[in-house]
Amino acid sequence: MRWYYKFKWIEEVIKIAKGYDKSMEYISQTQTLVGQQRKRLVDQDTGEVIEVDQITKRALGQKQFWKIYLMDFLQVLGGFEYKQLDVLIYILEHTEQANNTFIGTYRSLEKNVAVSYDTVRRTIKLLQEKGFMKKISNGVYQVSPTIMMKGSEHKKNLLLNYYDDSKIEE
Repeated sequence: MRWYYKFKWIEEVIKIAKGYDKSMEYISQTQTLVGQQRKRLVDQDTGEVIEVDQITKRALGQKQFWKIYLMDFLQVLGGFEYKQLDVLIYILEHTEQANNTFIGTYRSLEKNVAVSYDTVRRTIKLLQEKGFMKKISNGVYQVSPTIMMKGSEHKKNLLLNYYDDSKIEE
């Protein structure tokens, strides 16, 4: 039944989008609307009329991409050493998208990133001090949804509530 509602929702979005542009075609594999139409453009300086093909592609939803909030992310990056960036990149690549958690002990990071235990320890400490992530339990961390997340604004708000609540418990 849930799949049916998701499909009906997509159908409604397509109808709305097609209402604005009748030339759009829905491609279900990629959940995108694609259209092409001929446009006539006028050069403001010379008055010359130019005919071009305009190709439009619209992706449905925001769930396919990780969002990095640039200013906050850049503040996190300040003060990192070269090897510490390797640890951060590993964490970024292995953060669970459903709940913004990273699972990994200092020893597993040491082994997988090929850096020293001390580098891992200093990196995790620095990431926590900068508010990039907080410790949930040994080897489990939640990345701040104000810096990086995947999903809609509604999901961001849910993650923020959880993130803020567990900061109070510490």
